[in-house]
Amino acid sequence: MGKIVSFLIYPIMLVLVYEVLMRYYFNRPTIWAHETSCMLYGAHFVLGGAYALQHDAFVNVEVFYVRLPRRVQAVVDLLTWSMFYIFVGVLLWKSLPWALKSFAVLERSDSTWGPQIWPIKWTIPLAAFFMLLQGMTKTMKDLFMVVTGRELIPAADPESPAGN
Repeated sequence: MGKIVSFLIYPIMLVLVYEVLMRYYFNRPTIWAHETSCMLYGAHFVLGGAYALQHDAFVNVEVFYVRLPRRVQAVVDLLTWSMFYIFVGVLLWKSLPWALKSFAVLERSDSTWGPQIWPIKWTIPLAAFFMLLQGMTKTMKDLFMVVTGRELIPAADPESPAGN
């Protein structure tokens, strides 16, 4: 999912370059470029959360944590990840009815251009669902570490040289 979402950066870039060219070189600004780029970037941002979680790319305060043995780190993670589950659970719980309502009325933006915004609103519960799945894999890995004292070895990546 993260690889697919990463390609959203190209249409964002194209829309912004088009807007700059039209505005500053042809004196013909668009009414749609700003809103389109904001919606695409919003989708890019929220849907990229699970990918960032998978690659441990979030900011951590690790002053003491990095000095702990890996098994103790897993215990700490299991305790602190309850906050993650609360956050993602509330995000999913609150955003799903919001997205459903938006779809039911085929909600549109109040701007002059007025595009449909229900697809963008659906990215929030979708992102929460993917983050929940990714968080569950981390929890399983931490539980495995606590119980066995060993890392859960992932399946070989077919794209890596070692996986061939």
